[in-house]
Amino acid sequence: MKKWYKLDNVGKFYASTSNSKIPKVFRYSAYLTDNIEENILQEALNKTIIIYPNFSVNLKKGIFWYYLDETNKKNKVTKENLPICFKIYNNSDDFLYRVSYYKNKINIEVSHILSDGRGSVEFFKLLLTNYISLKYNLNTKQKNNTQLEKAEDSYIKYYEKSKYKRNKNLKTYIYKRKKYRNQTQYLECYTDVKSILELAHKYDTTLTIFLTSVLIYSFRNELKVSELNKYIKIDLPVDLRTYFNSHSSMNFFGLTTITYKFNSKNVELEDIIKDVKKQFEQKIISKELAKRANYMVSFEKNWFCRFAPIFLKNIVLNLADKLTNNTSTTCLSNIGVIKLDSKIEEKINSISVLTSTNNFQITTCTFKDQICIGIANTYTNNDIIKNFCCYFSQNNIKLKINVSEVK
Repeated sequence: MKKWYKLDNVGKFYASTSNSKIPKVFRYSAYLTDNIEENILQEALNKTIIIYPNFSVNLKKGIFWYYLDETNKKNKVTKENLPICFKIYNNSDDFLYRVSYYKNKINIEVSHILSDGRGSVEFFKLLLTNYISLKYNLNTKQKNNTQLEKAEDSYIKYYEKSKYKRNKNLKTYIYKRKKYRNQTQYLECYTDVKSILELAHKYDTTLTIFLTSVLIYSFRNELKVSELNKYIKIDLPVDLRTYFNSHSSMNFFGLTTITYKFNSKNVELEDIIKDVKKQFEQKIISKELAKRANYMVSFEKNWFCRFAPIFLKNIVLNLADKLTNNTSTTCLSNIGVIKLDSKIEEKINSISVLTSTNNFQITTCTFKDQICIGIANTYTNNDIIKNFCCYFSQNNIKLKINVSEVK
């Protein structure tokens, strides 16, 4: 008998906005030491999906909500032939993830309807482990949580009523420039993580606080005098599994926001770091993160969302999606350290993570001694990204950059 799964709180929102112009997709890529063999990758995927049956689903429409319906079809590995983070979901027969390869690279792209970045990294790690183990006849072990834990809706499990006040009075700076026509440029920027950490430690701070501060600092010289009264507003997705006992492979992240107002152009990076560090201490704690997550779940539990038919929900949520697109300046997401069995890591040169966006966004991950700063950019000439990258080169940190083509 086929199973069906409820969508988590965030998945429901993304399902209702699945036809928006910007598909909510993120992508992991691993560059291996040897070229990929398609038949072995397919076998590895078949093994992986047995452990993650909640990935082998189609999105279906109910009366009140979308839901995930288990499918007996096998998702087929393909040679990479689509743009990065291309739309995955088109109709109810589609899978919500794709696996592709090109030369020595394996990609997995996942719709946010199905999972978040940290939730699906375990799927990606198991896929890599299975592929490399099969290809090189290695005996490796990887801890796997139960299927029930993987399919858990942790938003509902840890929901409790709480008060959350949104600050609606901040004037937010919105970066506006000429955009590519329906295209996004992607950059994979690699460097030695130790060199960035040493720079961060000079300011007595962490990697995420440091990168957030450098990103804010990158706006300084681009602001007009008339814009100095506006706040740079950076959204930071935070993995809630770190703060709650959850092993869910579904969406389970909180969103916190770091704000900064320059007031003048004489501000230095050290000033920004002090302010951002204070905000991290106040906002990135389980109590505050839970308030924001509970606030999102409370929408799902109100009478309109519970009893309104799905077509009406789609209209309201799509309108909300359009309105929230211009409430933040940009987003920075640090996936953290990706660690595998040492035998598996020997066969992998690097790992990157990228995501779709309607403006520009930074996503980072660390693998072995290397950090990858993944940048998604929709602007033809983005001074902020240039300033951000130039900061590291000016501090003797060399970036190796892969850039996707745009026409």
